[in-house]
Amino acid sequence: MTDDPSAAQSSTGTVSRRTYTRLLGALGVGGSLTAAQSMRSNGDDIAAAAQNRRPERRGITVSDSGSTVDDDVTHLDFGGALTAVGSDDSGDEADSVRIQAADDSSNANIVNVRDDLGVEPQQGDVWGAIYDHYQSFSPTNRNHRYVLPAGTWHVETDNIHLNAHEYFGLVGEPFATLKVTSQDVDRMMTVGRIDDSLPHAQRTVMKDLQVDIRGEYDAGICRWYTYSYGLIENVSMRGRRDRLNPTYGGDRHTIMVDGRQTTTTNIIRGCHLNNGDTSYNQDTHVGHAIPFSSEIYNLGTNIWEACQVTGYIDNGFYVSNNSGRNIITGCHARNCAGAGIRIGANDYVRNCRITMTEQPGYPWSGLWLENGGGQIVDGLTVHNSIEKNTEIVRLTQDGPARLVGVHITDDGGNGRAIRVADNDRTRTVFHSCSITDRTSPTVSDYAVYVRSSNVVFKDCEYDLESQSEQDRHGFFVSRQGTNVDRLVLNGTDIDADGASLRFAESGRAHNVESTVFDGLVLSDSDTTLEEALWVGNRHEGDTAFRGERINWKGDFNFGFTV
Repeated sequence: MTDDPSAAQSSTGTVSRRTYTRLLGALGVGGSLTAAQSMRSNGDDIAAAAQNRRPERRGITVSDSGSTVDDDVTHLDFGGALTAVGSDDSGDEADSVRIQAADDSSNANIVNVRDDLGVEPQQGDVWGAIYDHYQSFSPTNRNHRYVLPAGTWHVETDNIHLNAHEYFGLVGEPFATLKVTSQDVDRMMTVGRIDDSLPHAQRTVMKDLQVDIRGEYDAGICRWYTYSYGLIENVSMRGRRDRLNPTYGGDRHTIMVDGRQTTTTNIIRGCHLNNGDTSYNQDTHVGHAIPFSSEIYNLGTNIWEACQVTGYIDNGFYVSNNSGRNIITGCHARNCAGAGIRIGANDYVRNCRITMTEQPGYPWSGLWLENGGGQIVDGLTVHNSIEKNTEIVRLTQDGPARLVGVHITDDGGNGRAIRVADNDRTRTVFHSCSITDRTSPTVSDYAVYVRSSNVVFKDCEYDLESQSEQDRHGFFVSRQGTNVDRLVLNGTDIDADGASLRFAESGRAHNVESTVFDGLVLSDSDTTLEEALWVGNRHEGDTAFRGERINWKGDFNFGFTV
C-alpha cells in the first residue's frame, strides 16, 4: 500500500482508532468493499462514531494485505470504498481516524481548496490555485474533485483551460460562491478541445455554485467540449451580464456545452441565469451575451432540465445550430429577445414555459424551430402581455416537426401568434394546441400565418377576440404569389372577430374536415382552389369563395350564404 502525497485529502467525519478496528473486524477485512458500501447513506460520508480515548497508540494490522496502519500513515485506501486519514497529534482528535466515502462515479481524489491548496475565502485566487494543481498532473492522472467549502472564493485568473482529464469536479460543499474580482476575467473556464486529438476531457462535473459578477465585472462561466460525460447542476449567476461593455465586457457565452462524440451525454440541471444582460443601443440583438447554448461542434446529447433564464437579449436557450440533440424539459424562459427557446434538428422541448411581461427592446419570438427537421414540442405554455414585432411561435425548419399541447395566451398587441414558413416537402403537425387571444392590435391582422404547404392542424382551438377597434382574424393562407398546397384542418375550432380563414393564393389538395368556423371563410378573387376535400364542417359565419374552384370534393352545410 503506497501513500501518494500528491493526492490531496479532506475529512468528513471522525471515529476513534478502537472503533475503526472494530469496524474492520465487522467487515471481515477481505470483504471490506461490499460491507463498506452498504454503510453509506445516499453516497454521503459515514457518520462519525463516538470518540474513545486510549492512553497508548498502536498500529492496526490489516489481514488481507499484511500492511500496518501505524502512527505515521496518513492515507489508507480500501479499493475506493473507505478512506482512513490520520489527524493531528494534538487536541481531541489526536487519537482518531477520519473516514470518508469516495466519489462513486469517478473514484476521484478529493481536494479541499482550503485544507489542501491553502486558499482562504475572500483571500487569494482560488481559480489560479485550482489550475496550478490541475496542471501538476499528467492528463491520465487528473482525477480530482475540487471541493469549495461554504463561503465566497475569489476568481482572478482568466479562462483556465481544462483541456484533458479523466475526471474534473468542482463542487460547493454544501454551496459556495465564486466571485469574479478581476476585470481581466472574460471567461472562467474552457473544458476540452474542439479537435479530436488525444487526450480528452472525459468526465466533468460542476455543481452547487453561484458565480458573482456584481460591480464592474463581466464574465461568461464556461465553454465545455466534453468527450464522455458532463454535469452542470445548481449553478447560478448573481449580477447582470455586461457583455458589450467596452472596458470589461466578457465572453459572449455564459454556459455553453458541446458534446464532441455522438456517445457524449451532458446534463445541465437546475441552473438559473435570471439577471439578464445589459442592453446596448445597436440595430440588432446579436452580439449581446447568450445565456444557455450549444454550438456547431455539438455531436452528442445535451439534456437541459429545470433551468431558468430571464432578461437576456440574445436568445434564451439557443441550441439550434448543431447536429447533436438537445432535450429541453421543464425549463422557463422569461423576457428574452431573439427567441426564448430556439431549437434545431431532432431537438425536443417538453413541458416548458415562455413568459413575456417586459419589452426586451429588440424583436423577439417565444419558440423558434429552424435548421433541419425532426423537432418535437410536447407541452409548451406561452403567456404574453407585451407588443409583438413578429410572432410568438416561428417555424422555419427544413424538415418535419410535430407540436403537441402548445397553449398560447396572448394579451399583448399586434404581430402574430404562429407563423409557419418551413419546407413544403415535409409535414408540420399541430395537435391539441390552442390560442386564447385578447390582444389590443393597432392594425387588423391574422393570428396564424400559413406560408408553406403540408401543414396540419388537428383538434386545435383558437379563440381570438380583439380588445381594440381593430379586428383579430384567424388563419391567413398566403406566401405572396406562390401556391400553398395541402393544408389540413381537422376537428379545429376557429372563433375570430372577422375572418376565420382566408386563402389569398391559389392552392390544391386542401383537406378541411369536421372544423367549426365562427367567422367568415373566404378566398381572394384571383385564387384557384383545386382538388380540395371539404366535408363535415360547420359554418357559423358567411362563406365567400371568390375565384375558381376546380374538382371540389364535398359540399357545405346548410344555413349560410355562399
